This record gives sequence, C-alpha cells and structure tokens, in this order.
Amino acid sequence: LIHSCDEINLDGTPKDPSVERASYTHAQKMRAAATFGFGRMHNLGMLAWHRSEITGSMLGNPSVSETLSSYMLSLRRRKIQKGETTTSARAVTAELLEQLFDFNNQPEFYKRRQYEPTARNAPKKLTDWAGSRAR
Repeated sequence: LIHSCDEINLDGTPKDPSVERASYTHAQKMRAAATFGFGRMHNLGMLAWHRSEITGSMLGNPSVSETLSSYMLSLRRRKIQKGETTTSARAVTAELLEQLFDFNNQPEFYKRRQYEPTARNAPKKLTDWAGSRAR
C-alpha cells in the first residue's frame, strides 16, 4: 500500500511528485485482497491481528490490524487533502431507476420458461437471467 498509493516513504521523506500514485480505491482493493488471502487461503480468519497473552505469538489476520486500519484512515484523509475525489457508491437517480424499471419490465421477461438445469460453468448470456417471473 505504501509503495503504490502513498506519497510518503517509510522513513517519512516525500516521494518524487512526478511518479503517479494509485488511488485510495486501489488501496482499499489491495487491502481486501490481502484480507481474503490471509483469511481464506492461509486460514487466519477475520480476527484482528494481535499478540496472544498466553503464548506471546501473533494471532489473527494482519490486514485486519488496528495499525493498518489507522493507516487506511490516514491515507484517505491525505488523499482527500491533496484533491483526490472521494469514491462512493454510484448514486441511484430517478432516471436510473426508470431505466431499471423499463429494462426489467420488457415483454420477453414476462414469458414463463420451462426450467432447464445448466452446469455452473456453462457460458452465461447477458439476457438469460432469472426474470421477474422465472422460477
């Protein structure tokens, strides 16, 4: 995260401004990938990274640590201060809702179809979805 997204080196010196930095959204995706990797692939779960009081060894998922959470908040604040636009869920406007309604209420979606089992890895068609009345 620090290498690709931050503009400050580990020693506190600023990085060369001519080098393009990845966005905060990219940092969030990298953290999510790390959380998945540690949690699922290495079986560390979603428990916060901490030192065991009994054994003294580190337990949990390193990407769910308090330190990393604090760093992510700091990175977001600094990115916003530098002018990076914040990312949010795409706003649902009245126009978008109308388009969704029109699409979902097309006549072909009202025709009942016979159930046809398919394999999970069968190629998917964009128009072949559950539909409003399909079972």
